Amino acid sequence: MSDRTSWKYLGSIERSTAAQEAYDDEIGISQFRNLVYLLRTEARMTQAELASRMGTTQSAIARMEGGGSRPTLDTLEKLARAVGQDLVVGVGVGLGNDRTIVKLVDQGHAVVRCA
Repeated sequence: MSDRTSWKYLGSIERSTAAQEAYDDEIGISQFRNLVYLLRTEARMTQAELASRMGTTQSAIARMEGGGSRPTLDTLEKLARAVGQDLVVGVGVGLGNDRTIVKLVDQGHAVVRCA
């Protein structure tokens, strides 16, 4: 049997700046994918129902949930409105350390990116 490289190891190795930026971008897209799925399922909607409320197509929702699209602020606003939630965008020093925000991140309801 051949040796296998673990995901944990790959996440721990030092990367070039360009590779790190690409890695961070993929993490953000993955977090968005999970957020769309979580919000949709908690609102008990199908992809088609969410698409209708957002003014888009079911295939666009499937791409969002599959990690095939990068969210814009407009998309995030439409998503929040469609599931009856508020959208909060914050900028501040140590914002990711706020206990309330950390709890939301842990539950999958928020994404925090540090500069």
